[in-house]
Amino acid sequence: MKCGPEWTLQETRNGFSILVPSRSGGQPGRQRRSPSLPDLMNTDNKAIVRLSPHAEGFGNTPDELDAGDFSSRTPVQHSHSYWEDDDIGLYIGLWDTEAMVEAGGAYACDEFMWLIEGECQIKNNKTGALDTVKAGQSFVIPRGYDCQWHQPGYLRKFYVISEHPGEGMPAAPSIEGIVIPQADADLAEVADGTPFTITSGAKPMQNLCYEDTVGRFFAGTWAAGAFESAERPFPCHQFAYVIEGSITLVDAGGVEHAFKTGDAFFLPEGTVCRATTSGVRLYFAVIKSG
Repeated sequence: MKCGPEWTLQETRNGFSILVPSRSGGQPGRQRRSPSLPDLMNTDNKAIVRLSPHAEGFGNTPDELDAGDFSSRTPVQHSHSYWEDDDIGLYIGLWDTEAMVEAGGAYACDEFMWLIEGECQIKNNKTGALDTVKAGQSFVIPRGYDCQWHQPGYLRKFYVISEHPGEGMPAAPSIEGIVIPQADADLAEVADGTPFTITSGAKPMQNLCYEDTVGRFFAGTWAAGAFESAERPFPCHQFAYVIEGSITLVDAGGVEHAFKTGDAFFLPEGTVCRATTSGVRLYFAVIKSG
């Protein structure tokens, strides 16, 4: 069972070469690269990435799927990738599916998701219990969790996959079940201001609700009152979805990237930027490269 991508180089009608899916991915979340945004997928390009739920060209080309990965008929699914790093097994993007049931088994990666449209049910294969997650919620499926994805209708989501290349499947998942971050979770002060270096204003607060078995993938809720931070290389890979308020990130070229309630963004590790906010609360997924 594999989460990460395999590609075939294909020439388009206008003579350009693009990477397209060459095989299926298996259970939901095993997305494939969209041919758009080639510069953002160059991991040498440390740029602030804005994710859109309506990415250009999304839905034009169905993913190639293996019927053996599903207990139902093979569905139609689409993917749009915003970031890929095969070295650390990190994949971030947009994905959709129609109704289906996947074959089930130990989930092959840690995956954080924000549901944009629809709802899904995740079955615990040991107990038979079904957890339902709806649009407007985020959740994590831990790597190694023995589960089965039940999809009652159309679903669209953002995904953050941590694949752990070169590592064996853990003997047990970090948590035996899905994890749903809460917007109103009790928060504790982040002593060093991580991931920002605060120069004035409030110190950030967070609730860490998930950590993988090896301490490289984290998810939770993060919030801060008004603050400004110093410019520096970002210390980790981080996806964020703004629950309320707003935050402005200023890149090394002085360009401002403003994100408000309902926006999603990704900061690659090493991206030089600073931040300012009058108050913000967000869900996050953090991936450390080493």
